[in-house]
Amino acid sequence: MTSQDIASTIIGYMGTKDNLKSIYNCYTRVRMTVKDVDRCDLEALKKLEGILGTVVEGDSVQLVVGPGKSAKLAGAISDMTGIRNEEVEEAELLKQANREKNNTPFKRVLKKVASVFVPIIPAFIACGLMVAIYEAGYVFFPGLEETDFGKILSAVAYSVFTILPIIVGYNAAKEFGGSPILGAVLASILNASAITGVHLLGIECAAGRGGVISVLIVAALGAKLERMIRNVMPEILDTFLTPLITIFVMTFAGLIVFQPVAGFVSDAVGNFVHYIIYQAPALAGLATLVYLPLVMTGMHHGLIAVNAQLIADFGVTYLLPVTCMAGAGQVGAAFYVYLKTKNSRLKKVCKNALPVGMLGIGEPLMWGVTVPLGKPFLASCLGGAVGGSAMAIMKVAAKIPELSGLQLALITTSPVKYLIGIAISYAAGFLFAMLLGFTDPEEE
Repeated sequence: MTSQDIASTIIGYMGTKDNLKSIYNCYTRVRMTVKDVDRCDLEALKKLEGILGTVVEGDSVQLVVGPGKSAKLAGAISDMTGIRNEEVEEAELLKQANREKNNTPFKRVLKKVASVFVPIIPAFIACGLMVAIYEAGYVFFPGLEETDFGKILSAVAYSVFTILPIIVGYNAAKEFGGSPILGAVLASILNASAITGVHLLGIECAAGRGGVISVLIVAALGAKLERMIRNVMPEILDTFLTPLITIFVMTFAGLIVFQPVAGFVSDAVGNFVHYIIYQAPALAGLATLVYLPLVMTGMHHGLIAVNAQLIADFGVTYLLPVTCMAGAGQVGAAFYVYLKTKNSRLKKVCKNALPVGMLGIGEPLMWGVTVPLGKPFLASCLGGAVGGSAMAIMKVAAKIPELSGLQLALITTSPVKYLIGIAISYAAGFLFAMLLGFTDPEEE
């Protein structure tokens, strides 16, 4: 059957052209919105020659026809019905569909957690670079740390890490709908030296226990409690009693419940990462293997707090360089696609997305190249896992909790080894992509 024959049959199975509202196509699918899905003969559509599958979402009927064929078929349907066909980016459709699919309450919370830390990233980078300069300075210039200039450098380098709990408390309360200053006050209380050694209900308190994780939880729940109190508090008393009750209740809840729990979680994560790095570094690649799927679901946001806590506990995080290799593996896989594809459009997407992918911005490659093609996405994960294990074996650690790509090399314990790990990930991603192959989309 020709495209025109298939198009004519499809129109009939869709309930005639009067039932069609719009037509558009992407790389692999013809997407039509209809007035009444019940008028469509979906079973007949599935059996039609050239139709690989059907997907129904609301009033949208999608016909999977494979790379390169969708434009011709959509064009033929458009010509016969007089309805204008519009081409859309499959990458954007995939991204939007995934965003809607993963818009769950838990993942929305994770996004809020990420939003707590994202505004701090410029300070992390600036102070992280200053830490590298300061530490290199006193290695090459012994005694630098005792000079006035060295003390100023030290103050600048470690400043953001000194006040990090306060910033996290402020941002968390703001992000979860409370008064930011109350979040900062709660953070200050949980980190006050005066609470160390105090006993409450048999629990010995300690300043800073649970680090930013406990601050994050207390400030977020404090924001919720503040809103609940404000809803029932008479307006004349609101200004005085709402903040007082919020701070009083969350202080004791934090000291008795959330600090001990967060401290246990923090210790467990730290000990696990420490064990993997020093006892079984080859297994570290498993964290990299699942990182890109976590990015797809938005669950990777939660790792920012984990990395921040690892830095608070150990001064560095070994986890960040390991997970960063997922993006590097994707760069290698996408580079193979760039070299092998004969589709000019796909080649252009690769060409534009590869440079930003090397700088740690992986979404253009993910949604524009690897996910739509399938096997290159798997190659990305596998290649990143190899690089992640190599990074752990070399014991490369980062001094900031959030950054990726080539530029992170400047803020690690060993820039050269970090770049070697990236090169390994590039090569492994490329090799796995070559071994797995991919179906090259036909030119449209």
